[in-house]
Amino acid sequence: MNEQARKVKKQRVLKGLFGKLALLALSTGICLLLLEFIVRALFPFFNPQAQIPVYATQDNFFLGPISRQIRQATPKGDYDVTVSFNQYGFRDTKDLRDSSGRDVFVVGDSFSAGWGVEETQRYSNLLEAKLGRRVFNISIPEDIRGYSKLVKYAERGGATIRSLVIGVCMENDLRDYRDGKSSVELFKDQQYLKSSFPLVDRMRAWFWSHSALYIGASYTLQKNATLRRLLERFGLARNIDRLTTKNVFNEQVLESSRDELVKLATNYDSVILIIPSRALWFGDNQAGERKVHERFVQLLCQSGLSVVDLRSALEEKGNPIGNYFTTDPHWNPTGHLNAAEELSKRFQTH
Repeated sequence: MNEQARKVKKQRVLKGLFGKLALLALSTGICLLLLEFIVRALFPFFNPQAQIPVYATQDNFFLGPISRQIRQATPKGDYDVTVSFNQYGFRDTKDLRDSSGRDVFVVGDSFSAGWGVEETQRYSNLLEAKLGRRVFNISIPEDIRGYSKLVKYAERGGATIRSLVIGVCMENDLRDYRDGKSSVELFKDQQYLKSSFPLVDRMRAWFWSHSALYIGASYTLQKNATLRRLLERFGLARNIDRLTTKNVFNEQVLESSRDELVKLATNYDSVILIIPSRALWFGDNQAGERKVHERFVQLLCQSGLSVVDLRSALEEKGNPIGNYFTTDPHWNPTGHLNAAEELSKRFQTH
């Protein structure tokens, strides 16, 4: 009887424990759900929908949100700016229909769009002031094939494009374009293959796209350098090394990228602005980055393209890494200023 009583008592204790744990889990879930709605209501910037600055068009290229203003910031504190998009989905105040053959157009990726800096600090705006000519910026995070699509889209919107600056990002514009795919299609493929990513990366991506509470907590915690390093150590945040794409030398990739660029550049009076990767001066792949950089510039020059390579200019001024944000791979205002100065010299001499 004593043994039977002990079993019954043990079962009651376990049942009570499971009941309390279930109640705790339920109450915690309800509290987190309430906090999620509260954060979305009080801090709209943390809404997951506000974290997607571009969308895919039916023609398989990206554009910014039409006629919208969004806040662009980084949890690590490098920048916090307001970004306005016009009726065409570009970060520009000018109307494409007002352009003329004398104006200059700039197309490129997030560097040329001015990721992390105020609109007036971008190299396109600074170049406009230096040249005394209007400069239209039609840049969106894209690749070389996408730049061609953006130019055609702008022309369909009424743009008159003759002079074109093409900002080529050495960090992520180089790929084998023989696959015939657009960046949108590659993005969809990546989403399809997301199951092959590490579990921590998949979890972080899911929370970032679904939870305002997670985004708000990330911004709050990463402002503290110690907590940020701890989150990076456990894979819950990415440090600058993980945010910087590293190149692997591949002659076919370089030639394919050159060929895709030639298709666009030869249709206009073009200047190719080479945007160096910060990996040229940071990290453990510097020798490989130099080999890729030098060979690609050589291929472009051999093709007769007009090239402004910022690498030498940044190195001559000293501290080239100082042109980039500390915890983000994009240019800070100094980087844009140097780019505008070098482009201005090219326009003045040609």
